[in-house]
Amino acid sequence: MSILTLSHTLLNSTVAALRVQTRASDGDVICLHGFTQNRFAMVNALVGPLAPHYRRIWFIDCPGHGATPVTDDDPMNFFAALDAIGAQATESAKLDLIGYSMGARLGLWFISRYPERIRRAVVASAHLGYQDEDARAARIASDDALATRLEGIPYTGGLGVDNHEFVAFLQEWNQAPLFGQRALSETDLRLRLGNHPARLGAALRSYGTGQQPDLTADLARTTTQLLYLYGEQDTAYAQMADRARHLPSCEVHMIADAAHDVLHDQPIEVGTIIASYLA
Repeated sequence: MSILTLSHTLLNSTVAALRVQTRASDGDVICLHGFTQNRFAMVNALVGPLAPHYRRIWFIDCPGHGATPVTDDDPMNFFAALDAIGAQATESAKLDLIGYSMGARLGLWFISRYPERIRRAVVASAHLGYQDEDARAARIASDDALATRLEGIPYTGGLGVDNHEFVAFLQEWNQAPLFGQRALSETDLRLRLGNHPARLGAALRSYGTGQQPDLTADLARTTTQLLYLYGEQDTAYAQMADRARHLPSCEVHMIADAAHDVLHDQPIEVGTIIASYLA
């Protein structure tokens, strides 16, 4: 194994990250998780495939998740923290990005604001932003209602605490048709219970899908090479993949026998595809 060290750090004093240092000669890659996850969610699936190719692998807590709070200027403060990773690299080093669902959407949003920072990106089940204003307004209302529900869930941090209302929400959320037959393992559930429900609600209000602009025009002009992944059973994001196909720098790949969470449903195949494309 080519891993040297694992360390926890803060970017811009607020954004929490797990940094994996490897024996590779150069290159950094940023990994952004999905809603209700945190920086540990993608570690097991991605460290092995990525370690031979990158000097540092950054697993980031998105705002409102893990140890990263939601600040008044999100998501711009968050994007500035991601940009700081690139600023640490030498001119010859590559900076790539991997994102899933919410993290993929934020990754594309970041690329649209820093169009020359990321060399290549793999985005799985990513929303490109609403083009219809009525649909956007409906999504904002839906996210606000979900945020209100989350903010009303009682929560106590610490091991062994029975946050049964939050557990019920997480189980309900992850049994949605979007995720196919996915069931949370005990490890997955414990990981998600490390989030505070009120912070998740604040994240929806600050940078939910409805708050995100339509990124299509900006992404059409970026120099970043994109790979868009979606699950065969994810009909909603198959339509989003059709939009991605029209981006000049984007390849699209369907993952067979997978729903929205392709990394959960087909971890070996997706890990191999990601490493091959980025390396």
